[in-house]
Amino acid sequence: MKTHGPRSYSAPQGRPLPGFTLIELLVVIAIIAVLAALLLPALARAKVRAQSIASLSNLRQIGLGLRLYHDDQDSRFPGHSLPAVAGQPRIRWADLVFPYMQTPKVYRSPLLKAAELPLMNKPFAHTAPGGVETPGVTEYYGGYGYNYQYLGNTRQPGGAQPFHASDASIARPDHTVALGDTKGTRQGSASNPFGAGGSGVYVIDPPLGSVELGSRGSRKSSASPGSGNAYYEGGNDGSELHRATPAGRNGGRVNVVLVDGHAEALTPDQLDGRNFGAGGVANNAWFNGHADPQAR
Repeated sequence: MKTHGPRSYSAPQGRPLPGFTLIELLVVIAIIAVLAALLLPALARAKVRAQSIASLSNLRQIGLGLRLYHDDQDSRFPGHSLPAVAGQPRIRWADLVFPYMQTPKVYRSPLLKAAELPLMNKPFAHTAPGGVETPGVTEYYGGYGYNYQYLGNTRQPGGAQPFHASDASIARPDHTVALGDTKGTRQGSASNPFGAGGSGVYVIDPPLGSVELGSRGSRKSSASPGSGNAYYEGGNDGSELHRATPAGRNGGRVNVVLVDGHAEALTPDQLDGRNFGAGGVANNAWFNGHADPQAR
């Protein structure tokens, strides 16, 4: 029996092959546009979600490095920044923790926006010998701020002694922020963006200046707490012009790592203690080491 392969179709002579009409093409294009409009926001949310998870992972790793530093230093926490030495790079908390967690990228938030990147960066001291930053050599960190008012403040105006928290001063490590997303400060001026001049981009301030506990205020201009001395850049309680302010980069939430090592995302109101106690009044319960809304 003779078999034949598949026959190809050809239109009768003089008649073109059937195709899409203009209306059909426009309908297909419209459908594709609608699907894209539906999918793109979902893809954008998925990207932010992935970045948020990466950011929380970064903070957990830095928290582990901080714990190892703490264990090597007789249970004392690092200072936020050591005094400047002429001709040497400035050493800050990230430099002190780095020997225990030597992956530069974990110290930089993946949630930083393009406009923040030029501001939210500090050079790792060991990659900027002599204080000189070299393209392609110097590594940077940024986006995460240290709870220096209650863990380690090394400012010494008037000969004040540096403050370093110990385990004895942290009664609730599970409720005490060690590091969190920060905007930095506005250097006291509403005309400045957050993080202007790199100010405060490696620290995070509580909602109120510390008074009886911790470092007794930021000590920006004096060794004693008081008016004009609440935050990294001074100022009075409630001034976002002077505060190294928490940043809600994670879908409106602030990523933090607690002293006990676990990381989570809190709303700015949660972090400022507005739902911790009555009246929605800001307090330092998430910062002061005691989970106490009355303690400063």
